[in-house]
Amino acid sequence: MVAAIVLAWVGGLILLSTMEDRGYDTDAWIRIKLSTRLKFCRMLRLIDDHQVKMKTMDRQIEVQRLKLELLRLENETQQKAFRRKYPDFERQQEIAAQERRRHEEMIVLGERSIGLFESMPKHLNLAEEHLDQAQADFADGAFAPFWDSIEKAANTLGRFNEGVHHINDNSSQYTALIKNCNDIPPEFPLARSSIEKLGMGTATAERMRAIVRNAQRNFQFAVIYEQRKTNQLLVAGFTSLAQALDQMEQRITASIDDLTSSVDVMTSTLNESVRAIHSRTGDIAETTRQHHVELTRGASEGAARERKALEMLDNIQRRRKPSL
Repeated sequence: MVAAIVLAWVGGLILLSTMEDRGYDTDAWIRIKLSTRLKFCRMLRLIDDHQVKMKTMDRQIEVQRLKLELLRLENETQQKAFRRKYPDFERQQEIAAQERRRHEEMIVLGERSIGLFESMPKHLNLAEEHLDQAQADFADGAFAPFWDSIEKAANTLGRFNEGVHHINDNSSQYTALIKNCNDIPPEFPLARSSIEKLGMGTATAERMRAIVRNAQRNFQFAVIYEQRKTNQLLVAGFTSLAQALDQMEQRITASIDDLTSSVDVMTSTLNESVRAIHSRTGDIAETTRQHHVELTRGASEGAARERKALEMLDNIQRRRKPSL
């Protein structure tokens, strides 16, 4: 850019000189000549100022770069010194991160389990309503609606059984996580007594079996059953309506027994873990206090939901109609 300006200015001077040589040296051309020289001088000053500013900025950038480099070197030096002083720090950080992940996973498993437990009374209540309708259909001699109601009750009890299975899976995963805990684990939100209350599902299955047995004594209802017994249920674990009616009661009983056993194992593992932490830390009072805090927190957050579900189960039991 500077070269272009210089060339333009020089060309202008040459043109003016040529015109002077040819006798065109008038006042107008002299003014043009002076104006051109003044503009060129101002342009040179602007270029000089710009170059000075650029050099200043470059120096400032270089100073900042050197400062950052110095800080990096200081941090690296400090980090090396810290690692020499605490060689296990990074490993301890990873252990602590793993412990946090286990703790969070256990909380999630507990939350899922209490959610499933809350759905249990809803499934049983709906199954009981379907069985009530089946009894009304039987009394009215409504053959097809009767088996529709029975099929709906079987599907609902199948979902109840699935829920028990899922809680059992959560409990087993919870137990496996407890074994790797280095700190007090969170409390599982369901007690053994609450799990035993789910045995009401077996009573509902017994009621369904009794209603079906009574209907099969009637030739017309039995004929419709023969047409329906191969119907596939909309729930996992049963291939047909006939299989569900034959096995629902024992399946639910087995699932609840498995869950009860799983919760017992989990409780035992939890107690062993707490004792191991006591012996490892040597501070029984503090560890016990932490465990109490965990239990209190769990009670305040989950106990109300558990009590509400248990109350719903009690209400179902009180309202249950006798079988035909």
